[in-house]
Amino acid sequence: MTSSHRSRGLFTDLTEGVYWFLVLDVMLLVAAAPTVLLWTVMSPGPLGSLLFVIAALPLLPALSAGLYACRSWREDRDLSPARQFLRGYRLNALDSLRVGTPVLLVVALAAFNLTRSSSPGLGVGETAFLVVGAAALLVLLRALAIVSRFSFRVRDVLRLSVFTLLVRPLSTLALLSLGVLTLGIVLAVGEFLLLATASLLVFALWSSERPVAQLLTVQFTTGAPEVRTGS
Repeated sequence: MTSSHRSRGLFTDLTEGVYWFLVLDVMLLVAAAPTVLLWTVMSPGPLGSLLFVIAALPLLPALSAGLYACRSWREDRDLSPARQFLRGYRLNALDSLRVGTPVLLVVALAAFNLTRSSSPGLGVGETAFLVVGAAALLVLLRALAIVSRFSFRVRDVLRLSVFTLLVRPLSTLALLSLGVLTLGIVLAVGEFLLLATASLLVFALWSSERPVAQLLTVQFTTGAPEVRTGS
């Protein structure tokens, strides 16, 4: 292959990647619009933190649809991010809300109890709520990643989420690192930068969850129809 062919191939990959990320970011922003509007009118405080987390409910199907679109692009080489996002949203919206809503409520209650504490440091109670909230977030992200790819029952998704968090520690560590990065962006800069980089973060989440998806495919779906197709 000549250098000109290689240059054209690299240029094509770069332009396709930029196009794909930009379109996916727009789709994610549109899907997250209700959350963004609610966030802009909220005030700080314990109740505000509770409502802040609950207001993130529309992000659940959006994140699941974004993960679905990532798989369609990287595994099926589909270059229609908007179409795949909408397809993923239609397929996964109900399951993502069924799985994610109770877990998100746990996160909301943990955030409420953390912010209403008047002590300057973290006591035993605050530490417990922090651990519970962090664990619930890990379960939530893992569950949404599973829902974006598989058609398991709700209770099976939650069980598999906990199971894979324990048996795939490296993937769990990657998930925790991504969560810390996301929280850092929100605290240091603001949630609006988080939305501006949403497609990059979703793609990073999809990449870190691939080993878990491979594990579930081999152990739980071989010869079964549970895998969602990207066609």
